[in-house]
Amino acid sequence: MKEDHQNPDYTYITGRLDKMLVPSLLYFLSQRPSHGYELIQKFNDSGFSEVEADPATIYRNLRRMEEDGLVISKWETDQSGPARRAYVLTPEGEQALAYCVELINDKVGKLNAFLDEYNRRIKGGRE
Repeated sequence: MKEDHQNPDYTYITGRLDKMLVPSLLYFLSQRPSHGYELIQKFNDSGFSEVEADPATIYRNLRRMEEDGLVISKWETDQSGPARRAYVLTPEGEQALAYCVELINDKVGKLNAFLDEYNRRIKGGRE
């Protein structure tokens, strides 16, 4: 992937790609609108990351994604119990998700190239 095509608004996504937090949140929201607590549960159950997400980190990223126009939120008060904020993916969020997929594919390609080289030169040389 060429860096000159990178949207400068997505810099924080690139920096968090290894943890898969932002791509995962975008992916979950592409399936349907969700509340923060539900997103925390989905992320922790997904197996997409080696670390469990801290709720404060999830909410901080959701706020940042909303500031950047990737998601919108609204308070839902029609249910029994306390009001909850529902998050919905925007068209810009769909574009950011596609960008994440491009970054992930690029990373997977580089990791596969490394493994192929290792298997050919190191592991293959021992047998």
